[in-house]
This record gives sequence, structure tokens and C-alpha cells, in this order.
Amino acid sequence: MAFMSGTHAKRTAEYRRIRIIVGAAVVACLVWAFASLPYDILRAERARLYGEEATTGVVLAVRGVESSDTGKGRLVVDYKYIDPDGFARTASARMDASKWSQYRPGRSVKVIFVRNRPEIVRLPGEEEPAFQLWLRDLMN
Repeated sequence: MAFMSGTHAKRTAEYRRIRIIVGAAVVACLVWAFASLPYDILRAERARLYGEEATTGVVLAVRGVESSDTGKGRLVVDYKYIDPDGFARTASARMDASKWSQYRPGRSVKVIFVRNRPEIVRLPGEEEPAFQLWLRDLMN
């Protein structure tokens, strides 16, 4: 059936209410999804696409902490490295407690940093969020 302009079927008030409620729910879900995205991880992985370099660092301190979510022991390794511009930088990495012997204070460690942003750095074997590992696999 064809409707001429101005003679189309009218929506009922109940149908309009349902459309408003469904629309508000969809918008709320989108806002929640975008607010939940870890943008710092997205930025770091985007920068890593331009290449990473390795250098050598020195372990400054190692301390044990208990993970709040699993209750298992973790290591926090504080280390220092020199970036390509000659600046000494310090960073920390969370590790599994079983790697204690590899990260004694004073030992040298391999440090991987982003070529254009040397403040984005990691140690091989560092614990990283599952989302970050998934994103890195997806982009490579």
C-alpha cells in the first residue's frame, strides 16, 4: 500500500516510547564501551608499530608485592636505562615471582623501548594486560 505525503501511518505512543527506550539503551552501551577502552594501551601499541629498539639497562631494585586480584606473589623490578638521546630514564616492570634470580640489583637487563617515544618501555617477560597482548598480536 502506498501512502501519499501527509497520509502515512502514524506510530502509536507506545511504539515511540519503546523506540526512545531502546535508543537510550544503545547510546548508554556505546558510551560505556568507549569509556572502558584503555586508551593508554592503544596509544602505546600504536607507537610500537613504528618500531622498537633494544638497549641495556641496570636493575636498581627488586621488591616483592602481592597481586590484589590473584593473591600470588609478584616482583616489581625498578631499572634504569639510557635512551638514544642520552637521557637516563627509570622505569618499573611487574614480573612473575619465579624470575627472581634473573633480576638481582646491579644486573644488566635487556630493555625494549619504542624508537620515537623512549618513555614507552618494557622488559622481555614483563606481565602485560591480556588486552595489550591481544592488540599487539592483532597489529603484527
